Amino acid sequence: MTSFKLIYDRAAETWNNAIPLGNGRLGAMVYGNTGGDRIQLNEDSLWYGAFVDRNNRAARGKLEETRKLVLEGKIREAETRIIQYFTGAPYSQRHYEPLGELDISLNQHTPFTGSWFPNSAGAGQYRAELDLMTGIHTIRHVQDGVKYIREMFISYPAQVLCLKLSASVTGAINLDVRLDRGVISDEKHPDERRPGYFMRSGPWPGFEADECHTLEDGILFMKGNVAGVRFYTALRIESDGTIGNPYSMLFVQGASELCLYLAAATSNREEDPEKAVLNILEKAAARGYEKLREEHIADFEPKMRRCVLEFQDPDADIPTDLRIEKGKANPADSGLPALAALYFTFGRYLLMSGGRENSAALNLQGIWNKDFIPSWDSKYTININTQMNYWPVETTGLPELHESLFNLIAVMLDKGRDTARIMYGCRGAVCHHNTDFYGDCAPQDIYLAATLWPSGGAWLALHIWEHYRFTLDKEFLWKWYPALREFALFFLDFLSDDGNGSLVTNPSLSPENRYVLDDGFDTPVCAGPAMDNQILRALFAACIEADAVLELKDPLSAEFAAASAKLPQNRIGSQGQLLEWLNEEKEMMPGMPHISHLWGAYPGDEINWRDTPDLLKAVQRSLMLRLENGAGGGGWPLAWYICEAARFGDGKLSGLFIDRMITHSGTRNFLNGSRVFQIDGNLGAAAGIAEVLLQSHTGILELLPALPPSWKEGRICGLRARGGHRVDIRWSNGGLKEAAITAGPGAFIGCRGDPLTVVSEGKPVPVEAIPGGFRFPAKPGQKYLLTPRLGNVYK
Repeated sequence: MTSFKLIYDRAAETWNNAIPLGNGRLGAMVYGNTGGDRIQLNEDSLWYGAFVDRNNRAARGKLEETRKLVLEGKIREAETRIIQYFTGAPYSQRHYEPLGELDISLNQHTPFTGSWFPNSAGAGQYRAELDLMTGIHTIRHVQDGVKYIREMFISYPAQVLCLKLSASVTGAINLDVRLDRGVISDEKHPDERRPGYFMRSGPWPGFEADECHTLEDGILFMKGNVAGVRFYTALRIESDGTIGNPYSMLFVQGASELCLYLAAATSNREEDPEKAVLNILEKAAARGYEKLREEHIADFEPKMRRCVLEFQDPDADIPTDLRIEKGKANPADSGLPALAALYFTFGRYLLMSGGRENSAALNLQGIWNKDFIPSWDSKYTININTQMNYWPVETTGLPELHESLFNLIAVMLDKGRDTARIMYGCRGAVCHHNTDFYGDCAPQDIYLAATLWPSGGAWLALHIWEHYRFTLDKEFLWKWYPALREFALFFLDFLSDDGNGSLVTNPSLSPENRYVLDDGFDTPVCAGPAMDNQILRALFAACIEADAVLELKDPLSAEFAAASAKLPQNRIGSQGQLLEWLNEEKEMMPGMPHISHLWGAYPGDEINWRDTPDLLKAVQRSLMLRLENGAGGGGWPLAWYICEAARFGDGKLSGLFIDRMITHSGTRNFLNGSRVFQIDGNLGAAAGIAEVLLQSHTGILELLPALPPSWKEGRICGLRARGGHRVDIRWSNGGLKEAAITAGPGAFIGCRGDPLTVVSEGKPVPVEAIPGGFRFPAKPGQKYLLTPRLGNVYK
C-alpha cells in the first residue's frame, strides 16, 4: 500500500526543495548535506515591530461621495478618492521574519559566512527520509567506511528541536556548530560546479543578531531586537565526545553519538524570552532524546493516522523527486494514485507541523520563510489564501488545528471594531484583504484590485460556523457567536441602496479582477460583486441559525434576514457563465486565476446540484471559460479548481487537476513553490482530494462524488462529514465496495437538520428504505457498514 515517506538520494540544492519540520511555533528547513549543512529556522511570533494603528481618519468623510461616484459610473473619480482617502497610513502592515539558521559541519571546518555549504567529499549511500506519520526526518550516509545517521524532529510537547547524530565507529564524529542570522541565497557561485555548494549573501545591515556566543555552561545562544520585538534562540549539546567552547561556536570531537536541542522564543509571546528558552533546554536535556522522541511520536502519529488515504503503490521505494518526474512524463503512470495519497498526507503533515493549537495562524508560507523582506510580507492574505490554509482541517480529522485561526480572529476583533468605527462610522468589525500577527484590519497596500475589499473578515468569521457544523459543539458556538455577530453587524450599517432596491457593498471589488468600461478604461472598483453577496448571505444565515441553536432570541436576527433578502441574487450571463459583477462586464483578464464569483459553490454551498442545478452549471461554465483562456497552470488557483470540480461531480476533471498539482508543483518535495513558496496550494489541494471522496454540504452524505477514473481501487479512513460523522470508504473497479459510517454528535442527521441520506454514484445506498431517501435510526457513536449489495449491517 501507500508509502508515507518522502525519500531522496541526494541533498536539497535550494530552500524550496529542503525538508520542512515544525511544531506550530518552531519551524526548520533542512537541506540534508552530509558535510556542511544549513538548517534554516523560524519562530512563528517573530514579526517586524509592534502593532501600528493605520486607520485612515479621512475615509469616513469621503464614503458617501465615493459611493455616489461608483453608482453614477464615474469610476476614475471614485478610484482617485479611494487612493487619496481610503488607504492605510502607513500603507503596509507588519511582516514575518526568519529567526536565523543552525549551521553544522561534520568532519570538516566549513567557513560558513560568505562561503558555501558542501557535501563531504567521498560521501556515499545517501538516503534521506521524512516519515510523514511520525514527523521524523532521517539522513543516512557512508563516508570512509563509517555509517552516519542523523535523525531530527521538532517536539510539540517539549517545544524543542531535537537532533541526534550517531556513527558506526567509535569516535568518528567531529562536528562544528554555529548559529547565524544572515540572508540566505540559493544562488550558486559561478566558479563552483559541485552539487551542494551555495552562496551566502549577508548578513545585510540591520538583520544581524545583537549577540551570538556561548554561555559558561556550554550553551550557544543568539539574540536580537527586531524593531522592538526581542528574540532569543539557544542550543545545547549532550555527547560522549569532547565538547569545545571557543565562545563564538561549539564543537564536538571524538564522539560516537551526540544530541542537540534547540529552542526559541520572542517577546511577542514571552515576557522573558531568554528565561523561557533556557528553561525549555534544561527540561529537554533532563528528559533525554529517546524520551522526547517517544513523546513526540505519541503526540504526532495518532493525529496523522486519523485520516489515511491508501492505494497500491508500485513505486514505494523510488525517490520522491523521481516519482514526480515519472508522473509528469507519463499522465497514465500507474503510480500517480499512490503519489496523490502521498501528496494528501504531506498536506496534513504541513498542517500538523505548521499550525498547532496554540501557535500563530498559518501564514502565506505556513511558518517556513527564509526572507527578511518576504513576498507579500509572508502574512495573512484573506481574500483566499489564509482561508484555503484551513479548508482541510475539518474534513480530514484535524479540527483542533482550526484553533490557531480562531485565535487570530479574536485578535482581529477589537482592531476590526476600530477600523469599522474610524473609517466607516459603522458598528461591528471589518477587515479588508490582509491582516498580520497583531490583527491589523486597516486596508493594506495601494492596489485597487485588492486594497479596499471589505469582506475579508466576514469570510474568516464563517470558519467559526463551519467548525460548528462539523462538530455541533454548542459550547464552542456560545464562545464564538459574538465574533460571528460582530462581522455581520458591520454590514447592517455598511450596505447601501444601489438605487434599484438592492443593498450592496460599495465601494468594493471582486478580488483581484478587473473589468473594462465602454471607453476602454479598466477598473476593479464596483458595487455589490457576486462574491460579497454570496459571503454575506452565508454569514447572515449562520448568525440566524446560531441564534436559534443557542436560543438567544437575538433581535439582530430579524435585521440579518431583512438585509439578506435585499442582496443581489446570482445571475447567469450570455455565455452561460455566472456573472462576477452586478452587470455583465467585459473582463480585462478572461484567464484570471482568481474565481472569486464562484465562492458560492466552494467553499460556500448556496450553489449546489441539489438546490440550484442551473447555477451550478453556470459555475462550471465560468471555470471552463477561465481554463480556455489560460488559467489553471498550478499553485493555489489550481487547488481551488480541484474543489470546484469535485462539487460539479466531475471526477475526470478533478483527477486531471490533482495530477497537474502533484507533477507541476515546481519542487521535489511537493511544496507549492514553482516561483514563490505558498503553503495554501498544498493545503487547498489536500482539501480537494478529500472533496472528491466525500461531500456533505447539501445535507446528503455523498460517497465518492467525483472519484477520478484512474483511482480504480483504494480506501480512505477517517474522513469527517458535517454533523461530526466519521466515514471510511473502500472502492473497487471505480465503484463503492464498502463504507463504514460512525455517527457524530448529531446522530445521523444531515447538516440541514433533516434525516441523513447517503448516496454513491448518484444513487441512494441501501440502508432503510423510506420515501425520498434512506434514514439511519442511529445514536451518536453507533456504526454502520454499508455495501451496495448487502445494505445495512448494524455493528
